[in-house]
Amino acid sequence: MSKRFLWLFSASLLLVVCFVFSLSWGEIRLFPWQWAGMEKDGMEMAILRYIRLPRSLCALCIGGMLAMSGCLLQGLFRNPLVEPYTLGISGGASLGVAVAVVCGFPLAGVWGTGSFAFAGAFAVSVLLLLYGRRGNGINNLLLTGIMTGILCSSGTTLLMSLSSPQNMNRIIYWTMGSIENTDMGQSFFLCVFALCGLTLGILLSQRLNLLSGGSRNARLLGVNTAVLVPVLLALTSLLTAVSTAQAGIIGFVGLVVPHILRRLSSNDYRLLVPLSFIGGGIFLLACDLIARNIIAPSQLPIGVVSGILGGSVFIYLLIKKEPRNE
Repeated sequence: MSKRFLWLFSASLLLVVCFVFSLSWGEIRLFPWQWAGMEKDGMEMAILRYIRLPRSLCALCIGGMLAMSGCLLQGLFRNPLVEPYTLGISGGASLGVAVAVVCGFPLAGVWGTGSFAFAGAFAVSVLLLLYGRRGNGINNLLLTGIMTGILCSSGTTLLMSLSSPQNMNRIIYWTMGSIENTDMGQSFFLCVFALCGLTLGILLSQRLNLLSGGSRNARLLGVNTAVLVPVLLALTSLLTAVSTAQAGIIGFVGLVVPHILRRLSSNDYRLLVPLSFIGGGIFLLACDLIARNIIAPSQLPIGVVSGILGGSVFIYLLIKKEPRNE
């Protein structure tokens, strides 16, 4: 039995356990052995079907997409500190939300803030892709993403300063990240989109292994980097844009999860890509459990919890000394 299979099997089993626990635990306990005896139209079944199930699916998919995007970007830029939001995609989404709120668009619906968040994130993604096609180099592309994110954040701050206190609060709340208003239709779309993204990421993982040795070596081994780099950027940008449009800003998932898994498992992206997706789902399910239970019946924004947990773990990893080989 291969090491890769053992890692994926163990992680998948843990993901199932976390998902079931997420469905079960809350202000009202609904454990699996109680599910069969629930009334079809009862309150417990409604809570399970219409509140916890879509919310748990949303946490799993968004955590998986963000973590896998971080894994792909770290391989593309050959930098373990890169994450999806480093490229300025979250800044574009925040600017889109600020525009929607200031212009008076509703929080939900086809023309709600989610649509404007996706439009802002997608616009930044297109700019990065167009810049990348000019052949300016990976490092310059990363720097462009960082600067674009700063510009978008400055624009968001400007709109907040010019808006009313009520609109300012709406923008701030969105940037904290939340999945509490997810319904089954949104969750189904996220599941389909996440599975498509995961499939494409796995198909690209072997080429990413070759690219991690340098663009020149990858070309010598037959990798068309002129195609691979834009495809990776497009994939990670779309995954991040959809996640941000649905749940707001949820930081550190794409940075911490693949970073930890790389230390624990290996640098083989054939393992890291699916493992990061599973690990991201586990991490965000755990964050959601904490967010809705730690101060129950009130709830914390999930982005706050992921930031505290992810930031704490990452600082620990940075200051932790590597063991010396005697």
